[in-house]
Amino acid sequence: MLGRVRLAAAALIVLAMIATPTAAVAKSRVTPYELMKVQLHSGKTIAARWNPCQSAITYRVNFSGLPKAKRAGMLKTVKTSFAKLGQATGMTYSYRGQTTFVPQQGNLTEQPAEIVVAAVSKSRTDFPMSDNSLGYGGVLWSTWYGKPGEDAAVMRGYVILEAKAIQKLKGGWGSGQRQSNVILHELGHASGLGHAESRRSQMYPTLTSTSPSGYAAGDLAGLAKVGERAGCIAVPGSLSVRDLR
Repeated sequence: MLGRVRLAAAALIVLAMIATPTAAVAKSRVTPYELMKVQLHSGKTIAARWNPCQSAITYRVNFSGLPKAKRAGMLKTVKTSFAKLGQATGMTYSYRGQTTFVPQQGNLTEQPAEIVVAAVSKSRTDFPMSDNSLGYGGVLWSTWYGKPGEDAAVMRGYVILEAKAIQKLKGGWGSGQRQSNVILHELGHASGLGHAESRRSQMYPTLTSTSPSGYAAGDLAGLAKVGERAGCIAVPGSLSVRDLR
C-alpha cells in the first residue's frame, strides 16, 4: 500500500550579525552532521534520502527577486554548488532552466523540477522565515508499505534564498559570509541533512565570519550517508518521479 507524502522538518539559516561566545561543549557531544528522519508505517525510523539510482535529479531556478544584472552570476554559483553536491553524494543533478515557480508548503508536488532554487522575497513563500533569515530548505518524501516491504524516498527538494539578504553577502568561494555557503547549506537540507551542532560544519544553523569554505568533513560524512553509497531504493512505479522537462 502507498503511505503518506510528508514534508520534512525543514530548516533555515540565519546570519550572525554579531558573533557572541558560547559555552564550551565536549567534542564527543558535538555532532558533525544530522540526518532528517522518516518514520515508516511499522514505527521504524530511517534516513530521508533520494533514490541515488535514478538517472538524474532535475532542478530549475527562479531568480525573479534579483536584479537582472546579478542573475547570471547567481546561476553560475548555483550550478557550481550542485556540482559540489554531486561530488559529495555521487549523484547527478541536471539543470532544466528557469521557472516562475515559488515553493510553498502546499505546492511542492507541482514543482516543475525535482528541486527548485528560488531567490525571492520571503514574503512570497509561506515557509516560516525570520527577519534575519538568509535561506530555507527542505524535502518532501513519500512512504509505502506492503509487499515486498516498506520504505521511503525523497521526491522533491526546495531552496528559498531571501533575495535582498543574500545580495548583501560576498560572491565567490571561500570561508565566511558568502552566497555560496548559504546555497550549499540549503542544498544540504534539500538532500536530507538537518542542522549540525558543530560550528566547523557548513550545516551549522548560523552563517558567521568563520563558516567553512564549502562542505566540511562533517557535512561530507552526512552527505555520504544519504548519497550513492547508501544504496538504491526500490521506489514503486506509481511513485516514480516524472521526467520533468
